[in-house]
Amino acid sequence: MAKCILWEGSETDYKIEWSPGTPSPLIEGNLLILFIGVKPGTGVVAFHKDTGKEVWKALDETLTFSSPIMITSGGKRQLIVWTQASVTSLDPATGKTYWRQRLFTTADYAVSTPVFHKDRLLIGGLMFQLDADRPAASILWPESNAPARRILSHTSTALFRGDHLFSAKSSGQLICLEASTGKQVWETAKVTDLKNGASIHLTPNGDSVLLYTDRGELIRAELTAQGYKEISRVAVLEPTFPFAGRKVNWSPPAFANRHIFVRSGKELICASLTAKP
Repeated sequence: MAKCILWEGSETDYKIEWSPGTPSPLIEGNLLILFIGVKPGTGVVAFHKDTGKEVWKALDETLTFSSPIMITSGGKRQLIVWTQASVTSLDPATGKTYWRQRLFTTADYAVSTPVFHKDRLLIGGLMFQLDADRPAASILWPESNAPARRILSHTSTALFRGDHLFSAKSSGQLICLEASTGKQVWETAKVTDLKNGASIHLTPNGDSVLLYTDRGELIRAELTAQGYKEISRVAVLEPTFPFAGRKVNWSPPAFANRHIFVRSGKELICASLTAKP
């Protein structure tokens, strides 16, 4: 089969080191934006997506497992990047810094994707209040600067639903927090094993939520401020990755056209979510 390459660059151009958890790229207009974490000054690079020509580069900071996101807040498009030294908002057109909050986090802790909802931005377990009139942010909670208090999960991304936030904890519990205060409303141990390295990937599904766990199980449940109500559960994929004396599956699922796509180190599975495939 013939292969068509529009443009091709060399890893040696930016001295990129191989990483098992490279963050996902972003397309913004005519730009392809990559978080590559190369020093000096090449933590994030934007290329013209059609030609491969470098448009800008920014940040003298190190790579994490967290994929950047694009948001619109304060009247501007903002590229949010979580490095091992900070959370930074960049102008996606120029690479100019809008705002920056120092946050020293090792790559093993900086795994979840930033989550944006209305005027709030969650980075791990650190909640920001975004300014409505300009690209700026202030810390909403927690008050503690301890890195452990600013991380909800090493493996999973949280989910906003209304005025509440739902997240896995690294020890396996599923918790509900008040989004405005960080106050815990409830927790449950019914989703997956209470072991270090547990993961619960949360995906909204109408009035319910789909939860995919480190055990390779897919759960449909109702998540509200009143509690956790499980509707159904099915084993989809056998975990294969060895961790702490057991096998786990940390890769998040993808959903499309009423199907789930999940992978392990051995296989990729597509399963129908309809009652009658």
